[in-house]
Amino acid sequence: MNYQHVLVTVDLSETSKALIDKAIEQARPGNSKLSIMHVDVNHLRDDPKETQRLEAQLKTLADGCGYPVTDTAVVIGDLHMKVAGLVETSDVDLVICGHHHTLVSRMFSSVPKLVNNVKADLLVVYLDQ
Repeated sequence: MNYQHVLVTVDLSETSKALIDKAIEQARPGNSKLSIMHVDVNHLRDDPKETQRLEAQLKTLADGCGYPVTDTAVVIGDLHMKVAGLVETSDVDLVICGHHHTLVSRMFSSVPKLVNNVKADLLVVYLDQ
């Protein structure tokens, strides 16, 4: 299946590259648009210096990925709400996100919320520690 617009969510850790590679693997056959998003769930309000630092990290990832990136975004809030909003406004038809098998992720996983709120195909990629 060829997608028109692929959105990948990253946490800006070392595993982000693996997620971007998986997104490119899905985007390349259809020459799809690729967007990369980081949702900062750790802050309640905007800190311009922190946002600038996160945007620089995201730009570095996008510039080095080897595929044209249409958009990048750093936003603050709940992952499922921000992703669902971007899917609606940007005609995203595939969302790719990562999942770690840890105790914390089992208790507080965003995946069920994404499944129930995002109106697009969802690919959850297992990320090895």
